[in-house]
Amino acid sequence: LTYTAVLLAVFANQLCLPIPSVVFLLMAGAISAHQGMHAGIVVLLSVLACLTADGLWFWFGRGWGPQAVRLLCRFSADPRQCASTAHARFGRYGLPLLCVAKFIPGLDGVMPPLVGAEGVPIPVFLAFDAVGSFFWSAFYVGVGYLLSDQLEIAIGWATHLGIAVGIAIGVPVVD
Repeated sequence: LTYTAVLLAVFANQLCLPIPSVVFLLMAGAISAHQGMHAGIVVLLSVLACLTADGLWFWFGRGWGPQAVRLLCRFSADPRQCASTAHARFGRYGLPLLCVAKFIPGLDGVMPPLVGAEGVPIPVFLAFDAVGSFFWSAFYVGVGYLLSDQLEIAIGWATHLGIAVGIAIGVPVVD
C-alpha cells in the first residue's frame, strides 16, 4: 500500500465511485503501527483528497443548484426522500453537519453540492469540510493503527458494514 493509493482511493470514493476507501485507511493505519507509513501523512493526504473531490461537488452544486443534489439522489433508494432529508438536515443543523456527514452513508455525497447550491462561501465550506474530513480520516486510520495486529478483523468489520449499507440501499431499489 502506498500513499498515492490511499490518496486516489479516498478521492475516488468522495467522487461517489464504489471504492472501499475505508479499507485503505484501515490498512494504512495498521501499516503505520509497524513503522511502514506515517499516520499523519495518511490523514493529511486523505483530507486533501476529500477537499478536492468535495470541492468539485461544491462547484457542481453552485453551478447547477438543486439539480446537482437531485442527480446524486437518483442513486439512492428513494430519490425524493434523499433530497428532502438532506435539505431538512441541513436546515436543522447547518454547516456543522459537514463535520459528521462523512460517517452517514448517502449524506456524505449529497452535502457538498447542497452546500454549494445554498450559496455558502467557499472558505466557510472548506473549513467545515476539512474538519469533517479530518475526523473521518483520523478515525479509520486510528482504528487500523489500534487494531494493527487484528487487521483482518478490522477489514472484516468494514466489509460487513459496507455490505449492510449496500443491502439497506439495494433492497428498496430492487423492490
